[in-house]
Amino acid sequence: MTKQSLNIIFTFFIFIVFIWAAVTALTFSRLAQFFPLYVSIAGSIVSGIYLVMEVLKIMKQKDKSSHSKVLIIKPIVYIGWIIGYVFTIFLVGLFIASAIYLITFLLIESKFTFFKALYSTGIALVIISVISNLLNIAWPQSIWLGL
Repeated sequence: MTKQSLNIIFTFFIFIVFIWAAVTALTFSRLAQFFPLYVSIAGSIVSGIYLVMEVLKIMKQKDKSSHSKVLIIKPIVYIGWIIGYVFTIFLVGLFIASAIYLITFLLIESKFTFFKALYSTGIALVIISVISNLLNIAWPQSIWLGL
């Protein structure tokens, strides 16, 4: 498979996920459906437009023999980072997991110095705290800290 065909398959998958989220959000109560419904509608519109543009780009290409190398290891590593972050949120909660994730990600993947990583993580945690307080968001409890 070429990189372009994998891009179209992935974009189509994202498009389907947004459509599914919009249909599912319609079953929520009136107040609960506001955010997920509009975000999923916007996501489906944007991903749909991108999908059509990519399909048209491939159809317009004259030279079908150009194959670009498909890198599979790096995306799997990043998927692992996201799965690890979600699992850590499940175990210890959003704020502690965000601190652990940001520091380790910035040190390992972004090659930040320790102080830059610590500074960036502190700013991110302050922003999460302020937004959580302003919007009165009740984050899910962790499995360990919720006991």
